Amino acid sequence: MRVQFTVNKTEWSKLEKLALADGYPDVPTYCKDISLRERTYANMWKNIMDKIREMPSGSQFALKDLVQSPPSNLGVKLYNNQGKLGIKVNPQKDSSNTNTYTKI
Repeated sequence: MRVQFTVNKTEWSKLEKLALADGYPDVPTYCKDISLRERTYANMWKNIMDKIREMPSGSQFALKDLVQSPPSNLGVKLYNNQGKLGIKVNPQKDSSNTNTYTKI
């Protein structure tokens, strides 16, 4: 099922600031968790950022090493936030055809 609504530029900017302040990687994820009154995604994202921050440079990992049974869209967020997280995707995937990353 899909839920959709329209916002103007000012409202979008406000949503971006709220999402960032609450530790979300993007507005849609923030809106979903707020609407459902859940905070699980933000907690997973915070754990990912904390674990990456604590890794030494050169460490290699997959998302499943950081979060048990991660939702697939969390992998997209990890991929799209490589620069912000100080990681890079490796050219080869692991044995389960999952992206792996290296901390820069």
